[in-house]
Amino acid sequence: MYKQGSPRMIEVNAGDTVYICQCGRTKTPPYCDGSHQGSDSVPLEYKASENEQLYICGCGKSGNIPFCDGAHNG
Repeated sequence: MYKQGSPRMIEVNAGDTVYICQCGRTKTPPYCDGSHQGSDSVPLEYKASENEQLYICGCGKSGNIPFCDGAHNG
C-alpha cells in the first residue's frame, strides 16, 4: 500500500462510508479488501459528513496515517 511516493486521492460524498486499509495487504489500495482477516488489524471506517476529497498516504511516512500530511515531500 505504501509503495507509491505520492498520496492517493479519493472522492467521497456526504453520507458515504469508506473503509481504508490499515494492514497494507489490500490488493485495492487505499480501500480495504478484507485481506486483514486473521490479523489484529482493522480498516479505518470513514463516514463523510460532506462532499470532500481525501488524500490517503502512499509513502508510509505520514505522521497522520492513513491520511497524507505531506511527509513525502521532505
